[in-house]
Amino acid sequence: MSEARLVPRTAAEFPQTSAIVGSDSPTLLSHRYGLIGLSAVALALLAGSTPILAFILLTVAASYGSLTAGQSWIGQALDQERTRVWLVRTNWALWIVGFVSLELTGAVGTLTGNSAQLIDQWAVTLGLPFYVLSMAAVNAEVLAGRRLKPDFSLYLLYVIYFPKFLSGPIEQPAFLGVLGNFRFSLDWARIDRGARWVVLGAFYKFIIGRLLARLYFPELADDALTLSTGIIAFELRVYFDLCGYSLMAYGISLMLGPELTLNFNHPFFAGNVRDFWRAWHISLGRWFHQYVYGPFRESGIGARWVHYAPLLVFMVSAAWHGITANFFLWGLFHASAFLLYANVLRHYRWPRLVGWLAFFAVLLFGRLLFMDDNLPRLLTKFGTLADPMQWLAIVEHPSATLQRLLSLASPGTWQMLLAAVGFVLFTEWQNVRRKLPAYSLFMGWRMLVVVVVMVLMASNGSEGMIYARQ
Repeated sequence: MSEARLVPRTAAEFPQTSAIVGSDSPTLLSHRYGLIGLSAVALALLAGSTPILAFILLTVAASYGSLTAGQSWIGQALDQERTRVWLVRTNWALWIVGFVSLELTGAVGTLTGNSAQLIDQWAVTLGLPFYVLSMAAVNAEVLAGRRLKPDFSLYLLYVIYFPKFLSGPIEQPAFLGVLGNFRFSLDWARIDRGARWVVLGAFYKFIIGRLLARLYFPELADDALTLSTGIIAFELRVYFDLCGYSLMAYGISLMLGPELTLNFNHPFFAGNVRDFWRAWHISLGRWFHQYVYGPFRESGIGARWVHYAPLLVFMVSAAWHGITANFFLWGLFHASAFLLYANVLRHYRWPRLVGWLAFFAVLLFGRLLFMDDNLPRLLTKFGTLADPMQWLAIVEHPSATLQRLLSLASPGTWQMLLAAVGFVLFTEWQNVRRKLPAYSLFMGWRMLVVVVVMVLMASNGSEGMIYARQ
């Protein structure tokens, strides 16, 4: 299969057609109801016998009901524009209060922390933040008069569409048009393409992600070698976990027909912090750009403060990940690094090695803030990494350092991990160097390598999803 037929939409530009109310053909509606049923079954399998499935469906119904009531209010208002503005602001306030309440009560907890109470019981609660962003965006677009209100079946499908469960793609309201025109069809070429993305995603998550999880030692805070190894492994694991789920979701959806956003674009080869965030969790970044960054810049707050819009974006992103001290520091740190690069450093020419090392240090420093919501332990870890005697011992005794490093995991784990990560990152680097569509090099003969390695390295062990860490 030629590479041209495997080109994904990294940042999909869906047609900005408004959803049409009540005029869908019976054929389209039957296909839509079938996809809703398929998505509901997937939800039920994830939710098990718990009431969380009913909770999600009731939340969607309540959200749609509030949207209908808001539109009715606008239609009866004397000053419709003022009413629209007030309702849009109220919409955002209600969603923020609802999400913060879930976080503070521990119903969901931080995405990577230890405090979530429902994760063990209800896996689908991990998707609640994505549902919140999806529904909040659609309601804001409709109330602002930028989009016609979809009927309930389309609204429901947009929220619970199963390929994006727990996978990260936060499709913007324009995706309603794609789902509104959905028809089941048997296209073997499309199924073949989608299956390749699913296999690649499974390799990223269930092979490489599982191996990297063996190098995570959350309780250990007083050994610089073990700690730094764990940070590097954790940074890679977050990428392979999230990217793997997103690739699988992209492939499953592609087999059905609708094309999701390809959520990652080789972020480790971005070269600087600005390009890194453009290539990392693309759909979430676009959501923040449209609904946080854009409105802030257009608010008339003044040119002096507009330059600090990235700070607001990162702090909102930090709160979305978890309302804890470590995420507050994480958002503040990455905002500072972003602003420093965008306003100062990008105007200077730096040796490539210096730039790469600085970029690498920013990623690891930020990941340490991200990975531990135990603040005293986190401060101890920073103290350990800042201790020059720890690093002096590592440098002075290289053979002992190597032995300690190898003792962190079995020889087999190290061999499989280095081989798999080396193969993947080298292929990604080649993909970027040759300026090919994201991950397209994996779709040719390298897919055979992926399949063979998966067969050889597969096991019954599972380390769970990074966002379900307990």
